[in-house]
Amino acid sequence: MKLNKYLEFVSSDLEPVKSFRLKDDLNPKLWTDFEINEEVKEDLLKIASDFYSSTDLNADVKDIVLTGSLANYNWSEKYSDYDLHILINFKDVDDNVVLVKKFVDSAKNIWNKDHDIRIKGYEVEVYIQDISEPHKSTGIFSLLKDKWIVRPEKVDVEPDEDMIKEKAKSIMMAIDDIEDEVDEDKYEAFIEKIDKVWNKVKDYRKSGLDSEGGEFSTGNFVFKLLRRNGYISKIMTLKKESYDKQFN
Repeated sequence: MKLNKYLEFVSSDLEPVKSFRLKDDLNPKLWTDFEINEEVKEDLLKIASDFYSSTDLNADVKDIVLTGSLANYNWSEKYSDYDLHILINFKDVDDNVVLVKKFVDSAKNIWNKDHDIRIKGYEVEVYIQDISEPHKSTGIFSLLKDKWIVRPEKVDVEPDEDMIKEKAKSIMMAIDDIEDEVDEDKYEAFIEKIDKVWNKVKDYRKSGLDSEGGEFSTGNFVFKLLRRNGYISKIMTLKKESYDKQFN
């Protein structure tokens, strides 16, 4: 019964929710009075430069920024990584910005898959971003200009852990149910099911980021919980497996 499955989730599946509690200070391994560690900054700039050179793109780099939890008060010793964004104008590459987006995302995925770079214990994730793309983070630091673009402010946020867990559980259960059907359904029927769940996950995050709570909203925390306990990667794996199995 689904009820039994609902109750089967062990604490490790939901443990990441505790990491959403905000800290009193920025991560001391990186920051001293809002000044970034010089060695960390130079390493991140070197990684960004090497990654961008590997793409063979000729567009001018407008900025290289650090964002995400390591540029804010919601950092986690276990789950945080460096969100390293390289800002360019996609139209400087090609007028077909959709095609450029697909190219840079593919380049990002290949680089992140082929490299396991850690600085001060945290993994580095690179990303090429169009300068016109909205970025709603409340903490953005320019590594090129050595200054805050958006300086984080300490806010009084108490995540509704019970609500986050309940919403995440329903999605986790749906994903597990779909996983059981990967060998039974034809590809078209299976991918329709997995896309329905994936769209729900994305809608949770988008509605959360668009709300007053922003990155500290329940919707965004649900997305983060699913990512931190491996369910986002499980969706991607199921998509690939179902596609391959249709030819077996």
